[in-house]
Amino acid sequence: MNTKHENAAEHHAAKRHWLNSHEAGYHKAMGNRQVQMIAIGGAIGTGLFLGAGARLQMAGPALALVYLVCGIFSFFILRALGELVLHRPRAAASSLMQGSSSVKKPLTWPAGCTSLTGR
Repeated sequence: MNTKHENAAEHHAAKRHWLNSHEAGYHKAMGNRQVQMIAIGGAIGTGLFLGAGARLQMAGPALALVYLVCGIFSFFILRALGELVLHRPRAAASSLMQGSSSVKKPLTWPAGCTSLTGR
């Protein structure tokens, strides 16, 4: 019985050593600035949620309908974008790739730069 206990203790010690060896270089403490940013984010999020409550209450059940419609639109837009990217898989920016097949060659580069920079 003592052998089983020793084997279990050795196994536990080896496991602990392995887990600790993979944490080298990581800090296990947060700085003052990090804690402040978390607190500010929590306060802002709570304030926005409580501030929007009256407006959400005025919207009533229409809010659920609008949320559903926007979700459906987003689903179909993302699905269409996925089909466009999978149509011709290449290791390039999707806007440049799609532009090369649907836009004349001189317009491909400006179209890609416009969509990548957002201007």
